[in-house]
Amino acid sequence: MKDIKNGLLAKKFNIIYVEDEEQVRNNLQEILVDFFKEVYVASHGLEALEIYNKLKTENIKIDAIIADINMPKMNGLDLLKNIRKDDEDIPFYFTTAFCEENLLIESIKLNVNSYFIKPIEIDFLIEKVNKDCQKYNQNQIIQKQKNELERYLSAIDNVAIISKTDLKGNITFANDFFCELSKYKREELIGKSHNIIRHPDSPKEVFKNLWETIQRGETWNGKIKNQAKDGSVYYVNSTIIPIYDDLGEEIIEYVGIRFLTTEDEISKREFRKKVIENIQQSKRKELEYIAKIKKLEQELLQNRKPDFSIYLEQMDNLKKKNGQLKAQINQYDKEIIAIRLKNETLIDSANKKVNDSVIVLKKIKTENDKLLKDFKELEDEVALKKDVILDLQKRLDERNKRIEDLLDVISLRDKELKEKNK
Repeated sequence: MKDIKNGLLAKKFNIIYVEDEEQVRNNLQEILVDFFKEVYVASHGLEALEIYNKLKTENIKIDAIIADINMPKMNGLDLLKNIRKDDEDIPFYFTTAFCEENLLIESIKLNVNSYFIKPIEIDFLIEKVNKDCQKYNQNQIIQKQKNELERYLSAIDNVAIISKTDLKGNITFANDFFCELSKYKREELIGKSHNIIRHPDSPKEVFKNLWETIQRGETWNGKIKNQAKDGSVYYVNSTIIPIYDDLGEEIIEYVGIRFLTTEDEISKREFRKKVIENIQQSKRKELEYIAKIKKLEQELLQNRKPDFSIYLEQMDNLKKKNGQLKAQINQYDKEIIAIRLKNETLIDSANKKVNDSVIVLKKIKTENDKLLKDFKELEDEVALKKDVILDLQKRLDERNKRIEDLLDVISLRDKELKEKNK
């Protein structure tokens, strides 16, 4: 026991252990506390469920549950049914003195991880629980990564060009912005190679580097020249992210997030600049017209004759039209400024979210790599200390045997005393 306490395994996981027989519970608990971060003990299923719910409200994560099947108040199967309502994947194990077929079938339906027959092989139990806890935690991290990515994709869907491809580069998803810029309908894109929008002038070396990078599981960033269906050219800054399966072992698809680059933005700014210049020129002409109208009006008033009434009416109409033109120009001016500010704000926000998502994904990948390394070290330590565990099991068996012998002696002595008293 001293060797184990000196650091047999890095204690990472919290478990709940449920057993109604006190002696068995105490013996196994004494071993489990040396292999796990926290061991919460219960004597029946109802108590275990209360512990589980209490820890959940305190944001304390449980990584596995080990329980006897036949227990008072609430048996193991009912406990498992309640746990599965809250978490379908948390590792759950049954211990029993008998291999009861009907209970075994029912537990399999409830997605039990394993079934340990008493007396329990402790080395096998500890190795199995630690390995399943490792996978359980890794899957949760990967799911968190996917949820995080989906939130970022949803947030930038209206301002970024987004697509997904399979491992061969065939398009499996394209958002509205992607379709709008490429001039293709969505049904024309799905199932086609992403090369459908590649410009013939794009260097092959760029795409060679892109594929080598994402196939290594890394994020690729770069500028790409594309060609729409109608032959028009547009440039994008691209971020390509590899997405892993639920176990974090294999890449299953790639997600591309793109923004229009400088060339296209310059063209749009030049267009807006010309519109503003035209508006300003119209304003100058308007002022000139107003000045001329006022001058002519004054001259007419000074030399007013009946025949000039028609000209005065025309000038009034012209003034009204100029007023309407001015109001329209002012409205256009306001709309252009508002649109420009909104686009700049959206693009800045989207760029920040993409950068944040890349940082988060890199951090999660680093955490995954560390988990895999720790798990390998865990397996190595279990293998190295297997003899210690077996020796401990042997000593526990011997102690239990001595307890049984002592109980026999006490029982015999009690019988003798009763006979003597008669």
